[in-house]
Amino acid sequence: MTKEEFVSQLERGALQAGALPVTSSILRWTADQLKRGDPAWWKPIAKAWEKRSFVAWTEAWSLYLTCLHFEALSDAECPLVPYFPSCGGTAEADPSVALARFLAAPPPTFFEHLKSGQRRTYIAGRAIMWTAPALLFFQRRDLPFYLVEVNAGAGLNLAADLVTPVQTFDSALVSARVGLEARPLQAEDIADRRWLTAGIWPDNLPAIAELDAALDKIAARTRDEAAFLQLAPCPPEKAAAFVAKNIPSDDPEVGLLIFNMGTTVRMSDADYAAYTASMAAMLKGWGERALWVEVETVRGETYSMTTQLRVHRVLGGQLRSLVMASVDYEHATHQYSEAAPAFLGPVVPAPAPASPNK
Repeated sequence: MTKEEFVSQLERGALQAGALPVTSSILRWTADQLKRGDPAWWKPIAKAWEKRSFVAWTEAWSLYLTCLHFEALSDAECPLVPYFPSCGGTAEADPSVALARFLAAPPPTFFEHLKSGQRRTYIAGRAIMWTAPALLFFQRRDLPFYLVEVNAGAGLNLAADLVTPVQTFDSALVSARVGLEARPLQAEDIADRRWLTAGIWPDNLPAIAELDAALDKIAARTRDEAAFLQLAPCPPEKAAAFVAKNIPSDDPEVGLLIFNMGTTVRMSDADYAAYTASMAAMLKGWGERALWVEVETVRGETYSMTTQLRVHRVLGGQLRSLVMASVDYEHATHQYSEAAPAFLGPVVPAPAPASPNK
């Protein structure tokens, strides 16, 4: 990540967050300081990122904001606290002076999280999107299924159908909810909860309230049912191998839905090709009882503001794919593929040729 790349992405992020005064001010101030020269805090940030590769244009600046937010949530004496509504502060004042004070002597944890932290976000409207293909694929077959998420964080997306019930979806079809994460997060761990909250911008209080409600529901459900969410340490590139090893595919009465949200957008083309190949190989072991769902921005569009719901399944021994739906947040429009019901529906055998004697 060069300074010039970071500045460009900061400025783009500030435009995107224009309705959030604290967030946009932090991004603009950071970009302005870097354009003026090399502030003392830039060298340790660049060093923390020297072995990281950022593919999506939002990754670096959103992680930077997450790390700032986490420090304010964790330390009541942090200079940013009075300016962050999430910490009880006000969004009416310019946070730049406080940000300069913070960056003059950041705690070691700030750079540690920049070096290895992975931002995980919860967006209720996005989290529920896996239920649409599940309804068309599994519910139409009355087929129970294992639900697996790659980069699951604390497993919030896995429980989206229970946090925000979908009247037409039968949650009883979910046989198990399995979350794969390099370092799983726990809804009742205060540090993990702060990290999840930090992934939401400090002046977006409605989104933070939405996250808190979801975390509270999952924590309560887990206390009553310890195996409600099964979170396992596993990086995304090994997800298919984990499923092949740990989830049996030989029961014809059970299917598999594996999904990722905001994950493959962070992969290079080569890494995504390898990930796709591993998914295809694993899905073939399930025959036509498995579905791979992606909720990701458009690959190849640098500043994409469109989220696609992509579905993949094995048909005739080959991986087939369809963009089931897309949402353009910049223009507030959405599209739905009329081919989705047929693509996800049961395979209907071709009628036998008529007998020549009839």
